[in-house]
Amino acid sequence: MSLGHIDLSTFTRHFFKEVWIGLSLGLIVGIISGTAASLWQGIPMLGVAVGVSLVFAMTLAAALGFLVPFVLIKLNIDQAAGSAPIITSIKDIAGLFIYFISVNALLGHLL
Repeated sequence: MSLGHIDLSTFTRHFFKEVWIGLSLGLIVGIISGTAASLWQGIPMLGVAVGVSLVFAMTLAAALGFLVPFVLIKLNIDQAAGSAPIITSIKDIAGLFIYFISVNALLGHLL
């Protein structure tokens, strides 16, 4: 974006590429972490909840990593200084929210 290679005409193509990368990484990390959590705790649905949470959280992180700097540039705000705290805060809060919803949906009968 800083070099001017991404504009409104190529925005969607680049955005979906970033989302696809986040989804791919989320699937890899989610499968590995979900399997580890399932084996470690002996609760298969916990592994599913961890895996699903990581897939959504990493996909969201990739989307935010693309969208927030783009929006800050359009608002004439220095994206280098503003992106990291905004992305980290939103991603952390949303990641916990996604995890709690997944655990409640998949393991709510244990609570």
